[in-house]
Amino acid sequence: MRNSFRRACLRLTSVVLISLAAGSSVAWAQSYPDKSTPIKVVVPFPAGTSADALARAVARGITEVSGAPVIVDNKAGADGFIGMEAAKLARPDGYTMLLTTSSTQVVNPHLHAKLPYDPVLDFVPLGTVAKVPMFVNVGPSVPFKTARELIGAARANPGKYTFGGGTSTVRIVGEMLKQATGVDMLAVPYKNLPDAMMDTASGRIDFVIVDAATAGPFYEKGVRPIAVTTAARSSRFPDVPTLQEEGVAGFEATGWYAAYFPAKTPPSVVAAMRDILYKATRRRFVGELFTAAGMEPLDIAADDLDRFQREEMEKWSKAVRAANLGPKQ
Repeated sequence: MRNSFRRACLRLTSVVLISLAAGSSVAWAQSYPDKSTPIKVVVPFPAGTSADALARAVARGITEVSGAPVIVDNKAGADGFIGMEAAKLARPDGYTMLLTTSSTQVVNPHLHAKLPYDPVLDFVPLGTVAKVPMFVNVGPSVPFKTARELIGAARANPGKYTFGGGTSTVRIVGEMLKQATGVDMLAVPYKNLPDAMMDTASGRIDFVIVDAATAGPFYEKGVRPIAVTTAARSSRFPDVPTLQEEGVAGFEATGWYAAYFPAKTPPSVVAAMRDILYKATRRRFVGELFTAAGMEPLDIAADDLDRFQREEMEKWSKAVRAANLGPKQ
């Protein structure tokens, strides 16, 4: 009798605790986000990049949807390591979001023997935001009007022509072009893409393969897009041919952007932000940015982002191995 009473008490206590926990979780979700607490969006790239422009548009959208203030925190450097580690170590309370690119999530793991973050285990996916083609952008001192002409000249003059890199993805796409064409061109590393673009505009290097949003401010300085890396032409520059059209058979490379919370963020808060983010990315001005920057919406549900990311890791792993750029054993 006494044991039966004790078991009954234990069951009742368990039910009460579960109910309290559920109630607490629901209450937290209903009160999130607190409109007096700013949400920080960490971008592991500098101002003037497409990731920065997209983050600012998304931040505005989140504010309009939720009423919470949002600030963008650019933490650039070290192939995105600085920003990624800052986001990883942030409190998992829903007030620090990471908006990053394929560079940190699926390229870096193959370029570096050791990362200060795990792109899968250290973050909870909120959803993809956009995908973007990249363009072969040449400087004003480069005489070639087409990528075919540039490749032909590089083939005839091994080691003469230079291309810049400022992120892992940009660096790998340049190396992919070298591999696909069999030409010898010199890769010049940069801390960030705006610096690479400045040197392209000034004639210090010949070209950079980067998205239109990052290259756009330099088009007024004489920089020109002569080819796009995607399988189809870009709606932003429909007159610019693809590299496939320029004779580089099978060439295709597309960058993408996604948002995350630090691991261990409460599921109720994650669910709330997923809904807010979905609505924020459908604001009119976000669509206008997509059009101006040549981006396209990338609608992959958060539950499918892990699978997509793993598939992308395998794809870029092959590219890194083909370019012989992985960490030395």
